[in-house]
Amino acid sequence: MPKLLQHPRCKDFYFSPLSHGPLTLAYVTISSKYNNKLSLHVKKTLKDIRKCSFYKAIDLITYISNIFERNYLLQILYSAVTYTENNHSSNLLKLWIDDIYIKKIPKFNNFIQSSNSNLNSNYYIIIILGFEYKELPTKKEPVW
Repeated sequence: MPKLLQHPRCKDFYFSPLSHGPLTLAYVTISSKYNNKLSLHVKKTLKDIRKCSFYKAIDLITYISNIFERNYLLQILYSAVTYTENNHSSNLLKLWIDDIYIKKIPKFNNFIQSSNSNLNSNYYIIIILGFEYKELPTKKEPVW
């Protein structure tokens, strides 16, 4: 029985070197605007789903207690995965979250000066999805 090797980027996948040729990896970056301030539990969960498969990430997100935050993160992930499946012919079983981070961008409005820091900045959740795919076979030229 061949030894299973760990995937080079995702900690949840294992593969046999005899069953595959060279791995063909691709990455898609998706950005989503989040209007509210993120809780510490959500930030920790986002940190935990790095380098995890899609199904493991969904399982970890379902433990978020705030329904609004949980549904919003699930909506982002499902729409990102649907995008990669439709436009990049990715396989859902070979899809992982390579990196995920939060970018805080201050917004400046001279007319509205608020003391609340939530209103003075926008949060963007940036997800880098990695997926493995097989290259399409080349069509052989007919002899005749």
